Amino acid sequence: MARVKLEYLDELLLGHAKKILEEALHLREEMISYRILIKHYKPRWERESHNLLKEYLGDVALLGKDSGLVGDLGSEWLCICDLLDGSLNFMCGLKYYAYSLALAHRGEIVYGFVVDLSEMTYYRAEKGKGAYVVGPNGLSNGLRDEALKVPINFQAITTNVIVKGLNSVELRCTALELCALARGVAEVGIGRTWTPEIAAGYIIAREAGLEFTDWDFNPINKLPLAYREVRYIGGSAKTIAELQAKVKSIGEIIVNIH
Repeated sequence: MARVKLEYLDELLLGHAKKILEEALHLREEMISYRILIKHYKPRWERESHNLLKEYLGDVALLGKDSGLVGDLGSEWLCICDLLDGSLNFMCGLKYYAYSLALAHRGEIVYGFVVDLSEMTYYRAEKGKGAYVVGPNGLSNGLRDEALKVPINFQAITTNVIVKGLNSVELRCTALELCALARGVAEVGIGRTWTPEIAAGYIIAREAGLEFTDWDFNPINKLPLAYREVRYIGGSAKTIAELQAKVKSIGEIIVNIH
């Protein structure tokens, strides 16, 4: 692990993200069906990323949103990805779709890389090294610093749920919702998603100083490295504690799960 420089992957994955965007734009122009996109093209793109990573890292398994598990969970590395997160947004011509990829090393997530494909801004984090946003001009800023620049924010950013009593926003793209949370767009994140969708955003938010719990406020210190549902609350320790003082369980304020 010490000999692997994960920052070298940024350029490689950014190039792959651009390739996917170019192909996806062509498919949308050809009016391909959403079903074909998720059944044929998204798994193919995940396998491409898997092959790229094997060339650099060697022993790598894949846990893809649309491919499922490819390889052995006992491999040294595990690639966890959704390479067109927010694909329905994309197909409808809306913003908020992303290339989202995380790497786990011997059972622990150590790297996250998320590209906002509509802006070509990317977010990256390595365990113990902080989280950063890099603009199209190549300038990098720490997400903790970025959050301090936000003059006002939403109370919550949600993922696949509707909550009552909170001024909230939803992007319908898990990776970008968590990056926005880390960037200070909202005080707390509340959601229901799956491991391949949350993994990259999770480590980015953690490295930006945020914490995660489940809906009963039990700490989430590690994500399941399998295709599992994750119901989470994310935010600063203070924000989560204040929310817990108001409700015993998030289930009390959820009015719809979609």
